[in-house]
Amino acid sequence: MEKVKLEEFNHWWIKGKVDSELALPFKRDSYKEIEKYIDKKFIVAITGLRRVGKTTTIYQLIQNLIDKKVNTENILFISFDENIIKIGEVIEIYKEIHKKDFREEKVYIFLDEIQKCGNWENEIKKYYDLYPKLKFIISGSESLFIRKKTKETLAGRIFEFNLSTFTFREYLKINKVKEFKYETKIKPFLLKYIEKGGFPETFSFESDKEFKEYIRALVVDKIVYKDIPRMFKLDDPEFLSTLLELIASNPGMYIDYLSLSKQFNKDRRVIKNYIFYLKESFLINLLGNYRKGSTTLRKRKRAYPTDNALTYLYKPKIEEDFFGKMAETVVINNLKAVSFWKNGNEVDVVHDNMPIEVKYQEKIRFEDLKSITEFMKKFKVKKGILITKNEEKEIKVEEGTVKFIPLWKWLLLEK
Repeated sequence: MEKVKLEEFNHWWIKGKVDSELALPFKRDSYKEIEKYIDKKFIVAITGLRRVGKTTTIYQLIQNLIDKKVNTENILFISFDENIIKIGEVIEIYKEIHKKDFREEKVYIFLDEIQKCGNWENEIKKYYDLYPKLKFIISGSESLFIRKKTKETLAGRIFEFNLSTFTFREYLKINKVKEFKYETKIKPFLLKYIEKGGFPETFSFESDKEFKEYIRALVVDKIVYKDIPRMFKLDDPEFLSTLLELIASNPGMYIDYLSLSKQFNKDRRVIKNYIFYLKESFLINLLGNYRKGSTTLRKRKRAYPTDNALTYLYKPKIEEDFFGKMAETVVINNLKAVSFWKNGNEVDVVHDNMPIEVKYQEKIRFEDLKSITEFMKKFKVKKGILITKNEEKEIKVEEGTVKFIPLWKWLLLEK
């Protein structure tokens, strides 16, 4: 990498600050927590989908360091998104440009989209162990820790923060909503958030065409046709795209590998691998069937897109009953849920051993409680939650207490 190229990436060396269009004023809710680790020895890893704000968060951290009077030349940034270059080469060029002695000076090194750099974990480990004053902050659009060797190489050295798409609370904040207690003010934002999800750059889009072109080109196609094939060396990205469309169009669908194998005339192992790739690239979530006292979940899984923008991309029309499935998806992703429960009846989510059902409908009937109460009875749980469209109350049942809470209010609770 040429000196001039490195200077372009690190314009604060010359300007003394980060360009304002890069270090945007709005900060994710997790920003403060990430910032706490900026001067700890650990490597900080920021992971998540494309276009959720990882790079923006990095620029904000850099500007924060500058505001704290850190020498701008002691801050190095490089993105590997479109640059094929070795980490060691970048660091050595930087070291030569600024005549840095890594044993004497604290230097902050920000490495964006690091998963695209081969052997990155060993390169970082070498510098991390050799120079205690170096601080590494890295980001990636795929899970950086899926490979066993990565976990072993960086064990005890790394702390990961996962950035999801915007939460509803963040969505309201960026839309200048400051009071969270008035339903009439919040409900219109909720409907749009459920329908189109939480990718921040789409919030100002006026047309469906613009929205869908953005999600397809900058999120889906880049991950499916570029990121995943490069990371996992797969040979059929078109089939990967087909699987993603199937899941996004049917949130909560059961993953039956044998059935999918017959449907697409593909080996079950291929399908299992491809679904794994979608999950590790943060495009889908998989929930397993809950069983108490077990650290493993039963094999049968349910799949959800990680954001409703993916569903909206593929669905030409959102019917009212399907909108309820999208509300369910919002709950699943908000909780980062890992389990549901099915035993004749079905509970949408089991979280901290508590049953949670989503019934986004005008009227709640007594039979809508059947799954929750069955779970409570079987597992001797005294509390359940029913997330509703409008109703808010608490009722006593033979098994304990079921709390009804409207979705908009539930999303704004501290969890």
